[in-house]
Amino acid sequence: MMASPLKLSLEQRLAQQLRLGSTEDSEEGVTTSTPAAAIPSRHLELAPHNVRVRAYLKENNVTFRHLDELKEEGWNASEGDAYFKKQREAADQKDDEQEKVFHRVHLEIGNELRSFGAFEVEGLEHGNINALNLCMAPGAYTAAMLKQYPDASVCGITLPVRSGGHKMIIPFGPQDPRVDVKFLDITMLIREFLIEPSGVPNDHPDAANFIMSSPFYGKEFELVLCDGQALRTHERAKYREMTREGRRLLAAQLIFGMTRIKQGGTFVILLHKAEAWDTICLLKSFCAFASVALFKPVSGHRQRSTFYLVAKDVQSASTEARMFIDDCKETWTTATLGGEEGTGADPAMPTDAEVDALLHDFGPALMHLAQEIWSIQADALDHSRWHPGSATSKTRRSSSLQSPTFSETGEPSTPRHPNSVLGARSRWQPSSPNSPTSPGAQFPKHPLASRSMNQQKYIYPEVDEDKMKKMAGRWR
Repeated sequence: MMASPLKLSLEQRLAQQLRLGSTEDSEEGVTTSTPAAAIPSRHLELAPHNVRVRAYLKENNVTFRHLDELKEEGWNASEGDAYFKKQREAADQKDDEQEKVFHRVHLEIGNELRSFGAFEVEGLEHGNINALNLCMAPGAYTAAMLKQYPDASVCGITLPVRSGGHKMIIPFGPQDPRVDVKFLDITMLIREFLIEPSGVPNDHPDAANFIMSSPFYGKEFELVLCDGQALRTHERAKYREMTREGRRLLAAQLIFGMTRIKQGGTFVILLHKAEAWDTICLLKSFCAFASVALFKPVSGHRQRSTFYLVAKDVQSASTEARMFIDDCKETWTTATLGGEEGTGADPAMPTDAEVDALLHDFGPALMHLAQEIWSIQADALDHSRWHPGSATSKTRRSSSLQSPTFSETGEPSTPRHPNSVLGARSRWQPSSPNSPTSPGAQFPKHPLASRSMNQQKYIYPEVDEDKMKKMAGRWR
C-alpha cells in the first residue's frame, strides 16, 4: 500500500536530515552516519534503515504488510494518540490499586509464559533450579516460576520505589527465603559493563552514583528472565533520555544475565518490534548460540509490539556468546560514557549495504520467527475500539478477543489464542531460508505442541477481562 502523502513526506524529511547531517569525503568515498539521536524517538521507526527493513518485510510477508497498514492508519488517527496518551498518564500515576492491577495482569502473562514452556530448562523438567529475575518488581513472573518450581531459589534485581520503580507485591526475604531481592538501578553496575575499566571522569553527571559491587557474583542460574523497560517515572540524570535509557537498560540486563547463566540454561527477554533494526540484530545474535522462539501473550500487550524472546540451551561459553557480551558492553559504554562530552552517544546508523546484507542472511528466518506475533498484533488492532479502520470501531466484534468459557475441569473451552494449541507457534531454532512466510502456510509445530491440554492448563485469576485489557496497555 502506498504511504499517505503526509507520511511519505515525513519519511523523506527524516532521510534528508540524516543525509545533510552526515559528513562525506568524496575523495575517499567514506560516509559517517548520523547518530540515531538525530531522529525524534517517536519517529525512529521512520529512520532510513528501519524504513528499508519494513519495505523488505512488506514485499515478502503478507502478515507484516497487513500489520504495517493497520499501524499506518493508527499513526494518522487522533483516536490512537488520545487512547495511548491516556494510558501513559494513568501508568505514571501509580497508586496501590493500580499496582495491584498491574501485578494481576502480569500474573496472567506469567502463566501464559509458563504454559508456553518459557521457564523450562533442558534436562530439568522437575527439581530445583536457581533463577535470576532482572527488573523483578512487582514479582508476578517470579510467582509463576515458583509455581512451576516450588523449591527453586530466585535472585532478583529491581529499581527501588523511591527511584520510581514498582512495588514488590510478592513475599521475599524473611517472608519467603526462596526469593532474594537487591533494590538498585541495574544500569549503574559499572564494574559489570566496562570492557576495560579505566575510571569514570569526575565531572560525569553520575560519577557518584555508579555502583562498584557485583551482586550474585560467582553464582550460576539455569533460568534468567530480563523484563525491564525504561520507566518515565524513574528519577535519573538528564543525559539519560528515554531512547538512550532503553538501550542502556537492555544492554545492562543482557550483560548481567549472560555472565551468570549456566551453560545450557534458558534466557527469556522482553523485547519490542521484531521488525526494528536493533531487535533483528539481537535475534540473529541469539540464534548463533541458542535455540530461539518468540512468544506474544494474549492476555496483555496484544495491540503493542511487545513480545518475549525465549532462548533455550544457551551456550554461554561459546565464542559467539562472548562476542555478543562484548558488543553489549560496547553499547552500554557508548550510551553512558561516549560522545564529546563523555555523557553518552547513540550508535551510528547502519548503511544500506549493511541492512541489505543482514536481510539477505537473516530475513527469511526472521519472518518465520515473527510470523505469529505479527499476526496476533494485527488481529488485535483490527478489533480495537479506537482504531479507525477496525470493524469494532463501528460495530463491536467479539471474535478472538472474547473471554473464554471454562469447563468443569477448569480448562478453557474457548481458546484465548488463535491457535488451538498454545505451543504451536514457531520452532525453537529459526527455519531455513525456504521457510514459508504467508499467513496460511503450514509451519512446523513447536515441541510443546504434542502436550495435552491438561499439561498446558491456563490458570487465570478472577478479574474483569475488559479492565485487564485496558490496563495491560498502560505499561509497554
